[in-house]
Amino acid sequence: MWSFRLHIVLRICACLGFGAATIYFGFYTPFWLLSGWMLLFFVLMIFNLIHFTERSDRDLSNFLLAIKQSDFTNTYPQVGKKTKNLYYAFNVITSEFIRIRNEKESNFHFLKTVVEHSGVPLMAYDVANEEISLINQSLKELFHLPHFTKLESLERIDTKLVKSVQEMDVNDRLLSKVLIRGELMYLSIQARELVLQGVRHKVVAFHDINSELDQKEVESWQKLIRVMTHEIKNSVIPISTLAEVINDLILADDGVSRIKELDNEDEEDLVVSMKTIEKRSKGLVKFVTSYGDLAKVPKPQLEQVDLKELVADLVTLEHKELERAGTSIEFYPPPGGPVELTIDPEMIEQVMINLIKNAHEALKESQQGTPKIQLRLSKHAHEIVLTVEDNGPGMDQETLDQVFIPFFTTKKEGSGIGLSYSKQVMRAHKGNLKVRSKLGEGTTFELRFWKAHE
Repeated sequence: MWSFRLHIVLRICACLGFGAATIYFGFYTPFWLLSGWMLLFFVLMIFNLIHFTERSDRDLSNFLLAIKQSDFTNTYPQVGKKTKNLYYAFNVITSEFIRIRNEKESNFHFLKTVVEHSGVPLMAYDVANEEISLINQSLKELFHLPHFTKLESLERIDTKLVKSVQEMDVNDRLLSKVLIRGELMYLSIQARELVLQGVRHKVVAFHDINSELDQKEVESWQKLIRVMTHEIKNSVIPISTLAEVINDLILADDGVSRIKELDNEDEEDLVVSMKTIEKRSKGLVKFVTSYGDLAKVPKPQLEQVDLKELVADLVTLEHKELERAGTSIEFYPPPGGPVELTIDPEMIEQVMINLIKNAHEALKESQQGTPKIQLRLSKHAHEIVLTVEDNGPGMDQETLDQVFIPFFTTKKEGSGIGLSYSKQVMRAHKGNLKVRSKLGEGTTFELRFWKAHE
């Protein structure tokens, strides 16, 4: 800094000296030619002074322009006291930018390699113009498309697939059926959204869940067949037995009818047997009808609802009846304002009624203090959770594994479709119904509603 100041002072002094000499030789002596030379030197010193003082500004401007253009090839020699500190700072900053750029490039190539070799088919596209910005090898293999640059290219696979991807909300999950080269495939599609340099991108993951569905389908069929076999045998075996009894009553050994020979007791047995067969047959018809009804869950009529208010109203409605039966019911809402969701309020209310009813019936068998049902509503980043908890006897693992299977029930007069229906309703709302239970520790059902990230 002192060196810079000294250079400035010397140049100013030189300018003043040449200026004074110009005036002296031009006005006070006959050496006017020498005055001209002094004037020339004066002008040159002025330019030299300006050039010297603006040198740092030029270097700084060139350095900043190089940074703007991502040009880090310039180096600055650290010679001369005037520029030594400045050029040292330039070189340090340039080295740091080079390090950051190399680190970014390394991270980019690392992430690109991870994405490219990921077993999950991934795709990212610009939301505005729907141009593909990222696609990995797994996706190309899944769709058998070696290259595509626009989202509309997926129309070659399925036009509905493109529309589904376009309409998916952030954090949404969708199950889609796609026909690829004559093979029907089930895809679980999940979307995320991110903003890079002011541009919205949507990242979409496609999961081929055929093998998982096949395994789950086999397990579901095995469980369903086991339950249905049990229910049908409970009706068919008595019908078969009673039909054999009736046959013995009205037919002789040689096959001849002996209805006219029946006494009063035999006639009474015949009437009772026929009524029992009728009752069992109607029960079997009702069972089959219930199965058909279960497969036809209506489409939700969605509207914006305050879930906190809906649950509070239901608890108020159920409170008196449960209180008369000796069961308390409590609701613990989250703090703050309303908890708004887009749902079918009647269907969700029916699900909650089913769960409260099941909890109440379980508590009838409990001997663990005061029967209690607790409803808790909580908000999380991507979901809203409503729990229905009781302090009843709980369930063992075998019962827990079958609780959502249609027609499975542990109650004498239960139909076994309430929880199955409730789970289907939650799936229709793009949510889920889960259960946790241990013997002697009560049971908790969770209604999970997915929501967009706020």
